[in-house]
Amino acid sequence: MALAAATADTWGIAGTTFLPAYLLIAAAVGVAGVCTRRALAEPRATHPIADITVHPHDVAYLAGGGELAVWSALCAMHLRGTLTAADGTVRAVGRLDPDADALERAIHATAGSPVGHRRLLYHRSVRPALAEIEERLVAAGFLLSEDRRKRIRQVGCWMLGVAALGLVRVLADIAEARPVAPLVSALVLVTAVAVVQIAVAPRRSRRGNRALAALRDRHRAHAPEREPDRRSPDPADAALEVGLFGTGALAASAPNLAREIAPRTTVARESRVSGLAVSGGGDGGRGGGGSRG
Repeated sequence: MALAAATADTWGIAGTTFLPAYLLIAAAVGVAGVCTRRALAEPRATHPIADITVHPHDVAYLAGGGELAVWSALCAMHLRGTLTAADGTVRAVGRLDPDADALERAIHATAGSPVGHRRLLYHRSVRPALAEIEERLVAAGFLLSEDRRKRIRQVGCWMLGVAALGLVRVLADIAEARPVAPLVSALVLVTAVAVVQIAVAPRRSRRGNRALAALRDRHRAHAPEREPDRRSPDPADAALEVGLFGTGALAASAPNLAREIAPRTTVARESRVSGLAVSGGGDGGRGGGGSRG
């Protein structure tokens, strides 16, 4: 009787049967999770935007968040003559047009006296303008709301349940002195997938990724590596290029601004690419385009 108990399979299921079944369950849950996450990343637009380029700083926010949107606005304002830069700081000058963008108005109001460009992102006058951009992009279906991102992360709990099942089985096998190495390997993999799914949620929607990719393809001729002729750049076009291609576009569109406040590595790289005599200066923020879609 004791011998029969010792040789009985854990839970009445042989290890050679449980492991393939466990992997099949994990694969099924994984596929269901991926499909659900993709569906949640395609929200319905409550207020569609026909042409997002009407607001160039929105494109920058879509690509790289608030920091890149501020860079986009600084570029446009510098070219319009409503902002100067020196030694890593910016200062508002002149008057804005009556129909100026809300972010530019906020920066202009903030920079009445010299202010470090990195501080603009956190200033109480600028943050509401950035929040307004985010709300507009969420309503258009280009960005995911915090609630939807939370729901996407919660899908990882499905795989976490599979990991819990594997852990219980491993502990039961250990209690009966059975080999667990193959199951432990599977458990580690399943747990890793669960952790990643719970920790990571895209910022942009799939619609946002498609829109950004289409805009970059459409404006590829103006990418910094193509060395576009920007002797008299249009402020709105220059701001859009910063949004699409990152702070590297500053060296072509607004070299004086780039000399004073652009990230050192960006300016140095663009100097090599385009041959512009632009040297680094000041502190920089995060450039380029964003999150995982």
